[in-house]
Amino acid sequence: MLISQIDVFRCDLPLSPPFTHSSSGTVTHLKEIYLRITADSGVTGWSEVRGNCEYVTGDTPERVAAVLTHTLGPALLGKPVMNRNRINAQLDRLINGNSAARAAVDIALLDLMGKELKVSVAELLGGRMRDSIPSDATIAFGTPDEAEEEAARYLQNGFRTIKVRVGPDRATDLERVQRARAVIDSLGLGAEVLLCVDANQGWTPKQASIRLRELEALGVEWVEQPVPADDFSGLKQVRQQTRAAVVADESCRTCADVARIAADGAADIVHLKLVKAGSVSNLLRMMAVAESFGLPYMLGQMDEGRLATAALLQIAAASRASHFEVWGFQRVRPEDDPAGALTVSNGAVSVPEGFGLGVTVDESRLTKIASLSVDGV
Repeated sequence: MLISQIDVFRCDLPLSPPFTHSSSGTVTHLKEIYLRITADSGVTGWSEVRGNCEYVTGDTPERVAAVLTHTLGPALLGKPVMNRNRINAQLDRLINGNSAARAAVDIALLDLMGKELKVSVAELLGGRMRDSIPSDATIAFGTPDEAEEEAARYLQNGFRTIKVRVGPDRATDLERVQRARAVIDSLGLGAEVLLCVDANQGWTPKQASIRLRELEALGVEWVEQPVPADDFSGLKQVRQQTRAAVVADESCRTCADVARIAADGAADIVHLKLVKAGSVSNLLRMMAVAESFGLPYMLGQMDEGRLATAALLQIAAASRASHFEVWGFQRVRPEDDPAGALTVSNGAVSVPEGFGLGVTVDESRLTKIASLSVDGV
């Protein structure tokens, strides 16, 4: 079975409401790239990746689409679908970086293989460890009143890890976290809920140490990416000066990063994401490195649509991760998403049933921007 056709699509997913954090600025739409790989058997595999991730990966929608159309797509045509190892090795030699485009290829191949073999992607990866994935829930930048409302809504819906975005506004951030803590306590959930903050690289090590002393008094138990991504020594400094667990996210992009963080004791947990890893194969290697060091890891995602989330759910189901962030589709209304629905219950997202990723795509809602085939038609 050989790859006979590659199709690249665009679709911008409006966010309701938009989000802002220290690295991204305000994001109003997810600028998604969809890839369809068709085999000569007629079976197709789909994937979705976030295009406007320039603040993390350097990618843009135009860049992802161009790499898929002009570099990776032509290299895939005629290749055997079932030999992902060889395909990934060839693509690794073909181009550096471009993690979103590389991830799009690997996800679509797994979806295609699962459909052809009539198994789920989780089964291709060794089988499910769990049928639903408990997720954290993120409180976006906003007013203290909005933080209180979001916390109450998440807790009432069963979420038990609450993460508050924080940044340069010390006073407002402190009040927002205070409001979230007050809601947790008012519902009698203090012993059940993990309260976290995510600075998204927004602080210096000294600022982090000062602010975390205030936040720890409110029961904040972990801080995600307090310092810039490349400041590994600053990350370690924060860990040494705080009681809260330090989570490395933007600092953790490769297997070498995972090993360095683990060996240096720079973080308590690493947050691994498919869009940073560049392929499912790379993500699995990063997970293996973390496990070899005994370093706990979280599997998460950017804000993305439901097809991209389904890919992470399948991987998470087969993993030994300790924490999860699989709630990236929360601001995309179902009616705006070309992918099928996902089921959320009691703070957890169900792993889709069915073959491959287990999610269907409505092609009529996508804009095709490129099509390549072995016969050139």
